Amino acid sequence: MPNVQLFVRDTGNNKNVPLEVDANNKLSVSDSSAQSSLSTINSTLGGTLTVSDSTAQSSLSSINSALGSTLTVSDSTAQGSLSSINSALGGTLSVSDSAAQSTLTSINTALSGTLTTSSGVSRTNGNLSVSASVTNGDVTSSVDANNFKHAIIFGNLGASGDVVIQVSNDNSNFTEVSNDNFYSNYSTYDVSGRFECTARYWRVKYNITGTVTLRYALMA
Repeated sequence: MPNVQLFVRDTGNNKNVPLEVDANNKLSVSDSSAQSSLSTINSTLGGTLTVSDSTAQSSLSSINSALGSTLTVSDSTAQGSLSSINSALGGTLSVSDSAAQSTLTSINTALSGTLTTSSGVSRTNGNLSVSASVTNGDVTSSVDANNFKHAIIFGNLGASGDVVIQVSNDNSNFTEVSNDNFYSNYSTYDVSGRFECTARYWRVKYNITGTVTLRYALMA
């Protein structure tokens, strides 16, 4: 095959000059603009592009991060934003601000955590009958236990007998609770009994005739 020599036009001198290669048969280009274009082409084709400009490096880092790599940011504001994103995606966000910590604790509690309060136990008490004469079948006034969970009655029936708890949701229609039937002591005639306030209203029915004293206490 005959030797072929290529010429290009030198526009500066208006002459044709030969196109030369180096010892490795590579085309040498000294023009900075051409070098930049060739570097870009090389990168697009899968090579490696090295850029010394800080602005360009930042842009490339952002692109690299978007493509799935890891972006390292020294700016505290940017780090904070990335931490928030990481938290939203399932990571753990550490907050040193006490107000923010309190808010996060409240959210955690609302999401099924355990909230412990230091408030005291709520209680109340009253009298149902004090040295009162009753007849078998009499009932006491009703007690509104809307804000309470536990109740106890205690006192003295003056004779052997028993009392039973009646409950109601409307403070009108009462039903006896067979399990909440309390008997007096056979010698002192004292009586007491505890029960749960599952219905809003309750009262006591006397299954005895005599003089009785009966009190109650409620606890939340």
